[in-house]
Amino acid sequence: MSDDEKGENGGMGAMGDDDMSDDDDYAPPAEQLPEGIKKEILKAAPSDCWKKPKGGDEVTVHYVGTLESDGSEFDSSRGRNKPFEFTLGKGQVIQGWDQGVATMKKGELAKFTLAPEFAYGESGSPPKIPENATLVFEVELLSWASKDDLFGDEGVIKTQTKEGSGWKGPKENDEVLIYTKVEKEDGTVIEEKGEMEYVIGSDNLGAFGKACDKAILGMKRGEEATLQCSKEYSGIEGGAKVSLTLKEIYETADVSFTKTKTVMKKCVKEGEGYDKPKDGASVTLSVESATDGVSAIPGFTGAKVLKFTAGNGEVCDALEAAITEMKKGEIAVVTVTGASAKGAAEAQLGLKGFAGEKIVFRVELQDFEKGKDTWSMSEEEKVEFGLARKEVATELFKSGRFAMALGRYKKIVELFNYIDNFKEENKEKAKDLKKVCELNKAACYLKIADYDEAKKACGEVLKNDSMNVKALYRKAQCDYHLKNFSDCMLGCKRVVEIDAQNKDARALMKQAQAGQKEEDKKSKGLFANMCKALGKGPIPPPFVEKKPTGDMDDDDDEDDMPMDEGESPKGDAQMADADAKPVDSGA
Repeated sequence: MSDDEKGENGGMGAMGDDDMSDDDDYAPPAEQLPEGIKKEILKAAPSDCWKKPKGGDEVTVHYVGTLESDGSEFDSSRGRNKPFEFTLGKGQVIQGWDQGVATMKKGELAKFTLAPEFAYGESGSPPKIPENATLVFEVELLSWASKDDLFGDEGVIKTQTKEGSGWKGPKENDEVLIYTKVEKEDGTVIEEKGEMEYVIGSDNLGAFGKACDKAILGMKRGEEATLQCSKEYSGIEGGAKVSLTLKEIYETADVSFTKTKTVMKKCVKEGEGYDKPKDGASVTLSVESATDGVSAIPGFTGAKVLKFTAGNGEVCDALEAAITEMKKGEIAVVTVTGASAKGAAEAQLGLKGFAGEKIVFRVELQDFEKGKDTWSMSEEEKVEFGLARKEVATELFKSGRFAMALGRYKKIVELFNYIDNFKEENKEKAKDLKKVCELNKAACYLKIADYDEAKKACGEVLKNDSMNVKALYRKAQCDYHLKNFSDCMLGCKRVVEIDAQNKDARALMKQAQAGQKEEDKKSKGLFANMCKALGKGPIPPPFVEKKPTGDMDDDDDEDDMPMDEGESPKGDAQMADADAKPVDSGA
């Protein structure tokens, strides 16, 4: 092989025509290199380079090849001053290279000593490489372009031209910001959409949609790639190349206090770090726009920077909800709909009195001062912090901002979940504060009509204080709204036994009795209609006794058993009503 031939074929690492060059003869690199390949790292890769190329990637290297027997140089890309490129794992080079280079990192310089079976074998490569020669290569991995056969049919080959950042990737139906340009093989631009918002899986990219969707799902934010698409995936004779950049992944989250999807936050620019504002943090929020989704909302004063304390209710509920899920520097679009739109009427933005059904804010969390984490507080600090936040929550409740107040009370309860190691004085304060907040949680849940959760909050109080009148009464209220009238009456009876002058409990007792009587009437009517239906319809044939056909006993089937004489469908309801009468007669 002449020097010219070596250059054309990619140097002495390349396999000649007489060598076994079929893909089937390539053995993928094992966890450790085989005995016939010895590796010595001469210069380690930079600390921030940890990835290694994989089969199918196009790698670029510099190398110097020598004979182990006498140290004579037989080939060098450095001597030609031209790096060598090849596709890893495709049998384009000798096996020692395919397996050895796969273990390298970008910037690494290594020496590989290759036994004949991993080089040119028994025949060698005359005139410079004799038969059964052991070869030594110094190889430097300069770079590589990551390539993927997206559909396994070589119809779309993706080549990564720039790595992305972070660890999150988009999912099916996610909204992303992408850049696309389509070119023919000769470089003629067919289409250039530029930056566009795109929902993965939609048909907005036409014939290239399938290829782009598959590629995007494997990309990271900021990644750039080219897609070499055949006619089958492009609709263009001779194929086409798509330049694709994933600029942003628009993560959308339900940030509404009640998780009803009435306040949705779409992140359009990722923020810094991991921290988010906590209750009591000083926040600087820029509100860039407020629209109905199309046009600016009348009265909006224009872009404005708001400074406030998170969780104190100094701005509208929608903005309070959004900032709890934002990072510093993040830009987001906050869409507020339905009943929550009224809670987005921020006076500082000129929106006081807004009565529409939709507000869309574009906001940026410019900064926030991270306060002390509750886990790092002392017992005394936790008690003091809890008392201060309770006062804030109470003011929010009084102003009718029940969902916000509920959030504050919940956090205080969580703060005192583990107090076994507290000093006795602090433990008693924490218990009292937690009890008050559980009761107030129940009051908030009643206001937003979540009666099951309100009952749970009451139950937490009654575990340790079974005679707590507020907990008993609020639990009875929940039972009334859930139509558990008998339980409601028993609860009211218990309240009156403890507090004979409790007018609210007596009034609720009467309402529950009326509700139970109405339910009894409905049950009687239903039972009467069932009785009327008896005897109607076609007359069944005379009874014929069936012979047993196996182990099944006909007497086991009780689904059609008639109701015993005197049995009533009312059940416990009548008993509960009777139990309640003495209390009612004494009212």
